[in-house]
Amino acid sequence: MAITYYWGLARLLAMSGISFDDVADLLYAWLRGERRIWFMPAVDDTTGLKPSVLMGRTDSGDILMLLARIDRRDIYIINASRPSSELVADFEAWEARND
Repeated sequence: MAITYYWGLARLLAMSGISFDDVADLLYAWLRGERRIWFMPAVDDTTGLKPSVLMGRTDSGDILMLLARIDRRDIYIINASRPSSELVADFEAWEARND
């Protein structure tokens, strides 16, 4: 499975205080089976795009939310952000149910 990102993404993430290393570590740990990720489908009614929201914990234990397009065996990272407190609560409930 290939993970694709564009050089501009790392710069945008840095401006919002997110390390691209956290994004990469989260995804690679998941691909190695070392970490779970919560998938949520998303749909942009305007464009018809159907990205996925992936939430998981970084190596430091922080929760990170990724917006990605998954195409067969490839993952295209579109954005990353810190989840709202409401989404953190939902994610932690998901973790508790799937422990």
